[in-house]
Amino acid sequence: MLQSFDNFRDPVSGGPLIIAGDALVSETGGRYPIVAGIPRFVGSDNYADAFGSQWNRFPKTQLDSHTGLTLSEDRLSRCMRGKLADVRGKRVLEAGSGAGRFTETLLKHGALLDSFDYSNAVDANKANNGDHPNLALAQADIRKPPFATGSYDFVVCLGVIQHTPNPEESVRSLWNMVKPGGALIFDHYRWKLRNYLPPPIGVGGNAYRHYFLTLPKERQYPAVKRIFDFWFPLIWRWRDWRLFQILIARFNPIVNYYPRFGLKDREMYYEWMLLDTHDAMTDVYKHRRTPASIRRTLQSLGAINIQVTTGGNGVEAYCEKPVISEAH
Repeated sequence: MLQSFDNFRDPVSGGPLIIAGDALVSETGGRYPIVAGIPRFVGSDNYADAFGSQWNRFPKTQLDSHTGLTLSEDRLSRCMRGKLADVRGKRVLEAGSGAGRFTETLLKHGALLDSFDYSNAVDANKANNGDHPNLALAQADIRKPPFATGSYDFVVCLGVIQHTPNPEESVRSLWNMVKPGGALIFDHYRWKLRNYLPPPIGVGGNAYRHYFLTLPKERQYPAVKRIFDFWFPLIWRWRDWRLFQILIARFNPIVNYYPRFGLKDREMYYEWMLLDTHDAMTDVYKHRRTPASIRRTLQSLGAINIQVTTGGNGVEAYCEKPVISEAH
């Protein structure tokens, strides 16, 4: 990782930061501790705690270097509309890194990468990617990124915005980080009526999620795992019976990736599905948007070359900032 901390800015004032002992401090009095080599611009207790816990529990599960597949790279390349190779030598901001599945891919393709996450998942990312000299890593809020505004060729945010308090506010914040001529790439859960209907018409996970969120944080993962371990053997035994999987999905909370992910064995499916079931059951915020509403948000920002499609995580969006945007 970059050790100079030169890339960081005060998230409140936007001013420069200097090292003072074990913290970064600003001229206006802001003080941000450096813990385990990572600047922390938010408190340790926040709405993303469950995510931090899961990524430190499953630090390598979704990394392409671990699976031997290209699931993360393929998703990132698709969302970037085939421009992944263009990140070489370019400044890239990654918002919501998790354990670093996309961090790994961006660094592999030569990005000069500033990355942050709201949770202590940054510790897992550091363990996975911290040896790379092109990485600057922070724990920070998507609404106040601790970096210079208008300075990035690419701003990437996958699997995150739907979990923030206000998705439109999050998109605007990321848009402010894009330089003229640069691109913003993100995805979002898609609004579908069945996500709001009870089983057997709708999905089974909603009732489970409401239950899990009533539990203290320290009891949520054990509770999810108990229910996951009840359903998973049944799902796995009849994994190739498509009709059965459609029916049983109406009554259980399992995020089922078989067979489309092409993972190598039962253990890998178990781990990946448990991780994402926990993710889906313990997120404090779960917003959904239609492609049309996301397009309207980007149009309101003055974006050009807007491309909004369905697929992957739900809705995938790519847009660019006009070169003239800061000339007038």
